[in-house]
Amino acid sequence: MTQNRAAQAIPQDHSRRNAQTGNVVNPATLQASPGVKIQTGREAKANPPKPKPSRESDLANSLLNLERETRKAESEAELGYLIVNGSRVAVQYRQALLLMRSGPKKHRTVAVSSLSAIDRNSTFIRWIESLAKEKLAGENMAKVISFDVRETATDKDLDASTYPFSQIAIFPLQLRDGTVFAHVIFTRESSWDERGLAAGSRLCETYSHAWEALTGPKRAKRKMQTRSVLWLLTFTAIGVAGFIPLPLSVLAPAEVTPSDPFVVASPIDGTIETILVEPNTTVKNGTPLFTYNDTDLRNRLKLAGQAVSVAEARYQQSLRTSFSDSKAKRELSIAQSELQLKAGEYDYAKELLSHTRVTASASGLVIFPDKDTWTGRPVSTGERIMRIADPSKVEVTINLPVSDSIILKEDALVELYLDSDPLKAIEANVVSASFHAQPDGEGVLSYRVRAAFPADMEDQNPRIGLRGTAKVYGDDVSLGYYLMRKPLSAIRQWTGY
Repeated sequence: MTQNRAAQAIPQDHSRRNAQTGNVVNPATLQASPGVKIQTGREAKANPPKPKPSRESDLANSLLNLERETRKAESEAELGYLIVNGSRVAVQYRQALLLMRSGPKKHRTVAVSSLSAIDRNSTFIRWIESLAKEKLAGENMAKVISFDVRETATDKDLDASTYPFSQIAIFPLQLRDGTVFAHVIFTRESSWDERGLAAGSRLCETYSHAWEALTGPKRAKRKMQTRSVLWLLTFTAIGVAGFIPLPLSVLAPAEVTPSDPFVVASPIDGTIETILVEPNTTVKNGTPLFTYNDTDLRNRLKLAGQAVSVAEARYQQSLRTSFSDSKAKRELSIAQSELQLKAGEYDYAKELLSHTRVTASASGLVIFPDKDTWTGRPVSTGERIMRIADPSKVEVTINLPVSDSIILKEDALVELYLDSDPLKAIEANVVSASFHAQPDGEGVLSYRVRAAFPADMEDQNPRIGLRGTAKVYGDDVSLGYYLMRKPLSAIRQWTGY
């Protein structure tokens, strides 16, 4: 009987009414239904049901995380990437762009959502920048504005009419003093409501604070300076610097040469047989230098001697017969003249033979290329063969090209940089310069300029034959003329103006 009462009490005690439908739910019936699990009171207390997360709490957490990541940005590029790609947690958009101000009415796109690099020549970027220039004029610079780009688009404006996200909202990024240094553009298909604009404004305040903390207000303002002003300042500085006076100077190849050397020239026409001295050796007065091949001259002298003997015999014969023969008396003067002529030829041949051995007429250093250059070489009278120079008397010979020629004054300063010691400058002064240009050793038409070393450095004069580069100074000119002298000269030669 007790069991029957308990069985009758089960549907009364465990039956409950559904809160939503009002129907009575029988636990026994639910337990019999497949796929349904009934939780007892004790299990319900041990495992309470988890509440579903609220969308507002997720949004708040996402905003906090985004602000934390924003303040952790270490560069402008990283912060710009975060602005255009991370703002979706608060603002529902399809595409975002970050435009930095580069002048009073000019913007430059620096970041686009979902893009790692920007093509500055693309029509879309140019259209966005021109659109920002149009919409952000005057008071709209610091305001949040939203508009439908297709409403004011014309038939010729293909970018505006074909852009799929026509609803555009522009948010300013401001420094603490109110200076707008950038703008963020969000685009989507649906129109912007107050909630979306408020969330975007709140987010851009965070971006502005992070950007100012990262770069500083001075750097942010400096980037807003227009390029035209910068170019104007640059040209002004160049123009002012163009009037700075400085000495006009040119560079030219130079060589240390002897000053007033003794030239050993060929005394006769002939062929040099032997060079008796070595190049760059010191000789004394009377030292044999070289000899000629004297075979022709010795034979010539011998023949001249025989001709003198014949002329003398003829003269003696005419002299003996002139006392008795009037005809011989008339030929006596002719025979005498022939004797004098032959005697002169003999003396000339003898003198030529005496010059086949050339000696030094002064003491000093013998300068010539090498023996092989002259041995066996035919030379003519007056041809220079070698020079004898005093090693303590040297000068600088400069080959100044015509294209680099400048007006030189007497005693103009010259700085010589030898190839053997390019870091040390040796000063000299211009002594003379040729009036006519002649080809130098390399075939370049050049003026020959001579410069002398100071008298107080005779013991420190460089060795003869050293080569280097000479810097020749002229009159003082302006910096602008110094820089533009050669370009203007080339333009004048090309154009004639």
